[in-house]
Amino acid sequence: MLDRILQLDFDFSIMLGDNIYADTTNMAVMKAKYDALEFSPFWKTLRQKAPTLATWDDHDMGGNDAGGNYPMKDESQKLFLEFMDEPPQSPRWKRPGVYDAYTFGPRGKRVQVIMLDTRYFRSKPATGENGVVPSGGKYIPHPDTNTTILGEAQWRWFEEQLRQPAEVRIIATSIQFISEFSGAEAWANFPHEKQRMLALLEKHKTEGVFFISGDRHWAELSRLDRPGRYSLYDLTSSSITQVHPRGTPTPNRYRALPQTYHQPNVGIIEIKWLRSGPMINLQLLDLTGAVQLEKAFLPFPKFSHGQ
Repeated sequence: MLDRILQLDFDFSIMLGDNIYADTTNMAVMKAKYDALEFSPFWKTLRQKAPTLATWDDHDMGGNDAGGNYPMKDESQKLFLEFMDEPPQSPRWKRPGVYDAYTFGPRGKRVQVIMLDTRYFRSKPATGENGVVPSGGKYIPHPDTNTTILGEAQWRWFEEQLRQPAEVRIIATSIQFISEFSGAEAWANFPHEKQRMLALLEKHKTEGVFFISGDRHWAELSRLDRPGRYSLYDLTSSSITQVHPRGTPTPNRYRALPQTYHQPNVGIIEIKWLRSGPMINLQLLDLTGAVQLEKAFLPFPKFSHGQ
């Protein structure tokens, strides 16, 4: 899959986390794993080819399902930023968490990429009896509305990003945003946080929005229909190398396409600038470059849901 990615033509790449499997509190071990990736032919070629945007997920932050209680998160953030060659003037050196935003393209064709950090501030998830939910996972929707995924500072920053001018906004989240609760990690485990996101998009009448996510070790496309507004999509592309043994995905009533894909894959975002507005085409490619999932849509309210 790595060789296939390098054969593609793209303006920038987005890494959604689990970029390494550190799974440690030993920073020397973590750095050695970053070094192995940094000096790999794939990484060198990728960085030379186009800008690379990245956030982290649990395994590269430090451990399976890691969140705000991970004891070495500040040290881990430093290694992450060093690995990404983060410029000295970057605000990511000055604040907790690795969230950031980037805008590409000229006026009228601006694409904003909002990279969220769903780990640094995340509260401890609520758990139930293991195996009672479809995935066999242990997490349940959190009953405490004082818990968080993004943390207040990141929420304030995120709302400010929605005020920035852009025709298309890609919201990158390491865990799935739209998918149904399944017992595994997702925004569905913190329903009040998911609702806060939707409320902000509605408050600012934000157009051109869709989500991308990873984490699950399979690929799928989810869609959330909103009365009077355009549908929101979430393309989950996972993973490039780590195939999950699970043959059947967890139930997801928001699944936009009936099929899922369980072999190595990469997500592709194509934007066509039409007179009526941007046409978004989301694709999922396999090892051969064949398209396994595909959906085109117009992310504007004048078009009906379920496009």
